[in-house]
Amino acid sequence: MKLKLIHSKQSPNYALGRICSLEVLRLVSIGAYLEWSNEDGVLLPKKYLPDGVQVGDKLNVFIYHDNEGRLIATTLQPYAQVGEVALLDCVSVTAAGAFLDWGIHKDVFVPFSEQNDRMQEGHSYVVYLYVDHVSEKIVASAKLGKHIGNKLPDYAPGTEVQAIITGHNDVGFRAIVDHSYWGILYFDSLDDHELNRGFSVKAYIIRTREDGRLDLSLNPIGYNKLLGDAEKLLDLLKENANKLTVGDKSDAGEIYKQTGLSKKSFKAAIGRLYKERKVRLTPYSVELL
Repeated sequence: MKLKLIHSKQSPNYALGRICSLEVLRLVSIGAYLEWSNEDGVLLPKKYLPDGVQVGDKLNVFIYHDNEGRLIATTLQPYAQVGEVALLDCVSVTAAGAFLDWGIHKDVFVPFSEQNDRMQEGHSYVVYLYVDHVSEKIVASAKLGKHIGNKLPDYAPGTEVQAIITGHNDVGFRAIVDHSYWGILYFDSLDDHELNRGFSVKAYIIRTREDGRLDLSLNPIGYNKLLGDAEKLLDLLKENANKLTVGDKSDAGEIYKQTGLSKKSFKAAIGRLYKERKVRLTPYSVELL
């Protein structure tokens, strides 16, 4: 299974392993040379050169090392860039390590030292991509703890984030938030959502815990309140012989007296229960079906 990431961090020019907007310096028989930090520029092979390109045009390209170790540009979109996490397929294993398909011509290398268990061809792994400071090459690591959660998050409750599922424990699914932080999606907040390792989902911040990890929800915070209010009404109905003597036309004070909810919250909650065919409504009552 391959996963294309939805969100990418913005990157400056001259960023190895990132998509860059680079100017065409000159056209040659084998392609085009694009501006780079060296004087000669970086080659975009002819097969990736869009029709009608002229000197001075800017192209969005991805920069990596080819099999000869030379810097090269491509217009292909990788499944992940440096600084990002993705689920990638293992396509080969050698005496040096494993190679994963990341959507471009050259597969990305995972040294044995960056594997938890020995990777196997045909299996998929959640990995983090980075530039190795020794070889200066792009590599991947399955040892996510080395790269994730090394700084404290600064999110306000309700902030929308991207979360990539990495596994689960007794209480929920572990996730990596915005390629940088650890979070958890609790089982009791998932409704009927099915999540698998490597899935990329939109989530919302509930809170930041003291250990720097993030509690997450698949629904906006206001939606979670609605679910809680609806559950509260169900409990009240069961405690009161399956009927409450307030409805959407009742006085707000009486609604609060019987349910502890504002009239607005009460109407939203009974509306949800009605759509789920759990209650019968009259202007001045709610009855459990």
